[in-house]
Amino acid sequence: MANQPSEFVDKLEIFFEETIQKMDRQFTSHEFFKKLLHAHQNEYVAALAAYMNNGTPFKDLHWEIFQRLQKLDNKLIKKQQDYPSQDIFGIASTTTLWRKK
Repeated sequence: MANQPSEFVDKLEIFFEETIQKMDRQFTSHEFFKKLLHAHQNEYVAALAAYMNNGTPFKDLHWEIFQRLQKLDNKLIKKQQDYPSQDIFGIASTTTLWRKK
């Protein structure tokens, strides 16, 4: 049986706490994605490849990571949705602003 995309995100999720510790007190989802990508490139690329079938691998992977960040209510507070930001490609967008507890 082939690995499911979520199994690859499970491997990335191991690094969430470490990544959060390296973030400023407030940070955006986009900043988190970039920091996670930079520090754990092999795991990130493997997870990204697992989402290729739908034609939107970055969007799908980032959505899954975002969903898991929301579950970290013991570590993070969601400050604002639709916060102005640049995505990982440098394109103007909006994202969620987080604050560490």
